[in-house]
Amino acid sequence: MKKIFLIIFMGIFIFAKTPNHLLGQTSPYLKQHIYNPVNWYPWGKKAFKKAKQEHKPIFLSIGYSTCHWCHVMEKESFENKKIAKLLNKYFISIEVDAEEMPNVDKYYQRVYQKIHKKRGGWPLNIILSENKKPFFIAKYIPPTNAYGVLGLDYILPYYGKAYQNNKNLIDKKILLFEKLIKQKKKRKNIIINNKNITKIILKNIYTKFDKKYKGFGFGAKYPNSAILNLLFDIYKLTKSDKAKKMALETLTTMANSSIYDQIGGGFFRYTTDRTWSSPHFEKMLYSNAQILPLYIKAYKMTKNKKFKEVVIDTLKQFNTHFKDKKNMLYFSASNADSDNMDGGYYLYKYSNALKFLNKHNISKQNAKEILKYLDIQKDGNYDSEYALAKITNMKQPKNYKKVKEILQKMRKTKTFPSLDKKIILSWNAMMIKSEIEASSFNKKYLNKAIKSLKNLQKLMQKKDGTLYHQTFYNKLPSQDGMLEDYAYLIDTLLEAYQKTFNQKYLNDANKLAKIAIKKFYNKGNWILDDKIKTKAGINDDYYTSAMSIMVKDLLYLALYKNSLKFQNIAKKSIFEHITEIIKTPSINPQMSDNFLKYKKGLIAIKSSKSNLIKFDKQIKKIKYPFLTKEVIKSNKFLCCDSKSCFGYGSFKKIKNILNKDNDIN
Repeated sequence: MKKIFLIIFMGIFIFAKTPNHLLGQTSPYLKQHIYNPVNWYPWGKKAFKKAKQEHKPIFLSIGYSTCHWCHVMEKESFENKKIAKLLNKYFISIEVDAEEMPNVDKYYQRVYQKIHKKRGGWPLNIILSENKKPFFIAKYIPPTNAYGVLGLDYILPYYGKAYQNNKNLIDKKILLFEKLIKQKKKRKNIIINNKNITKIILKNIYTKFDKKYKGFGFGAKYPNSAILNLLFDIYKLTKSDKAKKMALETLTTMANSSIYDQIGGGFFRYTTDRTWSSPHFEKMLYSNAQILPLYIKAYKMTKNKKFKEVVIDTLKQFNTHFKDKKNMLYFSASNADSDNMDGGYYLYKYSNALKFLNKHNISKQNAKEILKYLDIQKDGNYDSEYALAKITNMKQPKNYKKVKEILQKMRKTKTFPSLDKKIILSWNAMMIKSEIEASSFNKKYLNKAIKSLKNLQKLMQKKDGTLYHQTFYNKLPSQDGMLEDYAYLIDTLLEAYQKTFNQKYLNDANKLAKIAIKKFYNKGNWILDDKIKTKAGINDDYYTSAMSIMVKDLLYLALYKNSLKFQNIAKKSIFEHITEIIKTPSINPQMSDNFLKYKKGLIAIKSSKSNLIKFDKQIKKIKYPFLTKEVIKSNKFLCCDSKSCFGYGSFKKIKNILNKDNDIN
């Protein structure tokens, strides 16, 4: 008996995987790598100290738990004993969750952009000196030479040996990286003319507009919410048909294409092609949260039912699958992979779908019509026999809504993609704001959103008013908040104030802004965090720049609180980046939008709460583009900018003042 027990014990011992230094980490992404044969460390003093003690370079890999290519690289390379042996021999290896440490991720994404002159992404792999100076950076790397790319089995020993035996080569590469990272575009004196500023911005954006397939850029397609928002504001300012057309055509195309989940609702992160046909199947909280307000605006402008349907179905998807029902907060993302394939949950086989519809009392003819309308073909339209739903140009067949519900039921026979159950403050704030805005469709969204906002503040705000960044399902937060958390929460509080006129939201926003300035601002420059002190930028990459959102917040708070300090900080932050705003507005759309708001001027209509509610519809019809509301103790109406009030009296009187022609066109 003892012999049998010993054999079993030895078998377990032999086949048991040994954890690395990621054991004990709470990040879902880091947890995925605990049993890799790579001797991973989390980002921190322990890893950096070991690198210096052993005089080894650092191999830093950045990703997130629902990233498809991160999973591919892990399976191909980080679970590969040969690659792991090279990493363990030559490097101190560090894994970083991009969502847990966006400050670290954003810094190295900018490094990639500076070195390669193009957009970064995940996984992102960097080789650093023991003093954390980068000298190699790449995205996905195959284990061996493939696709015209050098493999890890070449790169790792090459740089590992060079670091020990050829310091001259490494030093030269470090110096080259430093030069490119520090390189700044030459500033030119720009004459800002109110009469042509929107034309300059619009011209730049139009050069990026894909006239054939819509959207921006001519390769992989992203929602680009900040650009679309800027276009809507330019339309409000100038009534430019070009701005309106670009925005509405892009939103229409996205709503009908494969980047949008036609059956369940919600947008995938991006498509790998120009035609919006081949999505990366992750659904990210941030991308959906930022695109929804644009569909709300588009619906109000056009009354196109599809736009409203997108908002309602997407909110339903996220409230059903991405919400912690206990505290009513949102998880960060769903995985691209399910049922052992990329996008498995979302793909259909024509024959299976036809049988399922027939079984649920949809006639064969009607089922065929609807499958054709959804481009679910016999030969597939995505991968082999598999089809991904998108809307064709045909007229919508009868029973379409009912069939959508049946096709959703069919999905229940599959496995819903795994969720990253991180609760990120900034991303939750974005989605709560979208739900508040959706209350223009149904007041139930406002009630839900206000409960979520209350819970978010309760969970993620300390007694001293400072914030946490993120936590995990059923755990208390511990990681300090970053600029993005303050910026987006303030943004949401201001939206809550506009919908409820509850003074608490305005006061909370004001307090948070003061804390954020103290923690993250210095003489026109912002940092993303107050520990690593990563410098904030204005590029709206995967979601809108935290700095740009904070500047927008300060413009509004300056108006509400009559704060010259807030106004001056916003102004200084805008003009610190004026060259980028004028030259590349398509890369920095939110800060460009802030500039337009600053130049034109925000105006508040002030009156009693009852007056503002009573005249709400009429206020919305006023032509002035950047209008907001504020409650005061008066039965009269005032209109004020950030420095003075210039209209007082009846609603008709202030309406006439504000309906004058714009001076920016």
